[in-house]
Amino acid sequence: MPVFQAIKQGLLKIGHTVVEHDMDADAAVIWSVLWHGRMAKNQAVWDHFRNTNRPVLVAEVGMIHRGTTWKIGVNGTDQSCYNLNITDKKRSKRLGLKLQPWQSQGKNILIAVQRQDSHQWSSQPPMDQWLNNTVQTIKQYSDRPIVVRLHPRQKVQVPANCHIQTPIKIQDTYDDFDFDKQLAKTWALVNWNSGPGSQAIIKGVPAFVGPMSLASSVANLDLSQIEKPVRPDREHWLNQLAHTEWTVEEIATGAPILRLEPL
Repeated sequence: MPVFQAIKQGLLKIGHTVVEHDMDADAAVIWSVLWHGRMAKNQAVWDHFRNTNRPVLVAEVGMIHRGTTWKIGVNGTDQSCYNLNITDKKRSKRLGLKLQPWQSQGKNILIAVQRQDSHQWSSQPPMDQWLNNTVQTIKQYSDRPIVVRLHPRQKVQVPANCHIQTPIKIQDTYDDFDFDKQLAKTWALVNWNSGPGSQAIIKGVPAFVGPMSLASSVANLDLSQIEKPVRPDREHWLNQLAHTEWTVEEIATGAPILRLEPL
């Protein structure tokens, strides 16, 4: 509720009119593109507005500082849904983001599973099928152990030739898990289009992602290169990433929304 209240304040501050539960509005604001549980009804709102070529402002939990920064995107939360032109070259530092050196000593290939009932997965096959295909492809190019990190809310059948890593919630945090511990053992991470791709890049672990991932510009797209991943400069990308998430106080100023209006 504080995030929605901040969005309302921000919209009003920059001159918009705010109405509630009005399917005739010029744009919609919804929480997440995960069509599950309390958010399942949002899909009808999404379909109604997108089918009539009206924008949907999407807010959801952030990755940078979970519970403190929040994603605000237009028509989703992948890399096409933000204005990534940098206006503040020091924003990443102000958010406390710091790149770790690229590492090349990890032993495992880590596959981070995500939710298949999200719009971010809409172009992909069922998770079991994707996972099997991904493992088979990796095995063609690498003999490294493959570890599958389960999503805490996504059931999946893990192939027999893989190890399973079950996330453990960090006590007294906002839905945060022990991802960093596993990254320390990882040669490369594989994730289609969710937070682990960016988290790995920040920690210095090469990532293999889908083309719409927020990490795609500094990651790898071709699993045939799993033993020779690129490790590019990441400073510019990090500051771009810092412009995808905002605090409640920043959202209330309307600044994040002004950045999105050209989209």
